[in-house]
Amino acid sequence: MNHPLEQTLVRVRALSEYLKPELGASSGEGWIAHTDLVPGAVRLDALITATQARLRTRAPMVVGSAILQSYQWPLISTALACYLLDRRVPDLGATKTLTRYNAAQEADALALLSDRFTCLADDPAADHSDATVAPDLDSLRTAMRHAIEAHLGLVIDHLCARLGCKPRGLWLNVTDSCASTLVWLMQEQDKTTSMAQIEAEIAALIRVSGSPLTSRQIGLIQLSYAQKSRIFLDRATCCYWYKTDGGEYCSTCPHRTPDDRRQRLLAYLAETAATPTEPAVEEAVV
Repeated sequence: MNHPLEQTLVRVRALSEYLKPELGASSGEGWIAHTDLVPGAVRLDALITATQARLRTRAPMVVGSAILQSYQWPLISTALACYLLDRRVPDLGATKTLTRYNAAQEADALALLSDRFTCLADDPAADHSDATVAPDLDSLRTAMRHAIEAHLGLVIDHLCARLGCKPRGLWLNVTDSCASTLVWLMQEQDKTTSMAQIEAEIAALIRVSGSPLTSRQIGLIQLSYAQKSRIFLDRATCCYWYKTDGGEYCSTCPHRTPDDRRQRLLAYLAETAATPTEPAVEEAVV
């Protein structure tokens, strides 16, 4: 029988084609360790050069934000998917993972180098030798948040030391990524998930006193089109795409007015709706 964590990763990969976590060291090119991102590392310098060329800017905050947003995606999506699907949290330690970069220099997969995981007492694998049992769901979620903070805190420190950018702006990128991934995955897992359920998970994960993820700026927008409803994140910060050569504000950029963002999201729903003749109706904003 497969290891319990591998069983979870199988379910994670089945949830979306964009989720590609692996258990154990992987062969092939593009895999990097956290040590490849320390100041002075050849791999980090190459990544910075590639990002500057792609975005056509050398602005430290823009480059640092782009590198972090790419790197954090496989880590955060894997952690949250494991947590949501099976209430299991893998070992996310910086020395216990590898991140794969594709030919476009974008991070697209995470390899877990440890078989260890944290779970709840009612988990069928709670008595497994690689399991650590958390006393309750809040403790499990806290363990996940601490693991994300510790891992990405190292990466943020490296980027700030190398590029001279400010950590708070990068931490808000992490906050947005955690919240937006929850919004996406909870709806992928269950199409009937309510805005209240998503809001509760977001609040429990990132609205915690003393956490670098804490932000009161995040909200949710629920929109309907053609009898279909979807929930979107009202982001805390900017991805800085508008500061790149030829870039502009994203559809959900906080620099846009709330009404502008909602209208653009409604237009997106209209484009993807099966019956685009029905009018869009905004349901709620929190």
